[in-house]
Amino acid sequence: MRLNAGKKLTPALGALLLLVRAAPALAQIGAPASPQVTFASVSGIPLQSVSGRFHSLAPPNRLNCRYSTVTGRVVSTRLIMADEMSCGQAETRNVLVNVQLSNPADAMQMVVGRRIVVKAKFQSAEEHRDAPFNAFFLIAENAELVSGDPPDRSAPPALAFTSYMTCQPQELDALASRLGSDLCVQSTLVADLAVTGPALEAAARAPMNVSPADTVSGDSNAITCRPDLEHSGLHLRAIACARNSYWAWYKAKWRDRSFLMPAPP
Repeated sequence: MRLNAGKKLTPALGALLLLVRAAPALAQIGAPASPQVTFASVSGIPLQSVSGRFHSLAPPNRLNCRYSTVTGRVVSTRLIMADEMSCGQAETRNVLVNVQLSNPADAMQMVVGRRIVVKAKFQSAEEHRDAPFNAFFLIAENAELVSGDPPDRSAPPALAFTSYMTCQPQELDALASRLGSDLCVQSTLVADLAVTGPALEAAARAPMNVSPADTVSGDSNAITCRPDLEHSGLHLRAIACARNSYWAWYKAKWRDRSFLMPAPP
C-alpha cells in the first residue's frame, strides 16, 4: 500500500525500501506483465549529477566550494547548466548544478534557457558507483537569484536544450506499477507525455537486452529502454528509457571522454 502523502520517509529509509525491491524488479525485465505493484512514497528531491546521468537523494562526501556566485542557463526550476564550475570534479564546463532556492517564490524566475547569476553556498558531493567511477554532484544551498536576462513573458515556452535522467517520476507511477519495475526516464520524455506516452510505454514493456552504454541502429528520435544496471539512482535497479540520441551521447561521452558535451534534449 502506498503511504499517505502526508507521511514522509527519511532518505535513508527510502533508500532501504528501494533496495529491498531492487532484485525482483530486475528479474521481471522481459517477463510477462506482472500484477500491479504499489511503491512506497519517498520524501526529498533527488539531486542530479553534473552530467545528469545519475541521481541521489543524499550524496555523501560533501565539500565546500570556493565559489560565491555561478552563472548559467536555467534547465528546470531546480537545475542550471553552469558555464564553468570546478569543485573537485573532472568536468568544469556545461555542468549541472542543483539549485536549492532560499525563497521558493523565485522558482517563477527559473525560466528554461534564461541566463542567470546565482549566489549561494556551493558544495560538491561524490558518490561511489558499481562501475569503477564516482558520480559527482554540485549543489547551490540557500540560493538567491542575483541577476538574469529579462524574461519575456509573452514568448512561448522555450524548448529544452539539454536533458537528464529522472527516476520514479510521479507522472509514470501508474506505468511503473503495471510493469512491476522502477523507471528512469529522459526528462524531456516526461515533460511531453501527451506525445511520447504511447511510444514510451511500448518501449518500457519490451526493454532491449543492451546496456546503457550501447547504441542501437534506427531513428535517433526513437525511444528505447534497457535494464539500468549502472544505476541511475544508487539504490535503484530499474528500466531506463530515452531517445536513441541520448544513448549515443552517453556512449560517446565515455568513449571519447567528451565530458563537456551536454546531453541532447
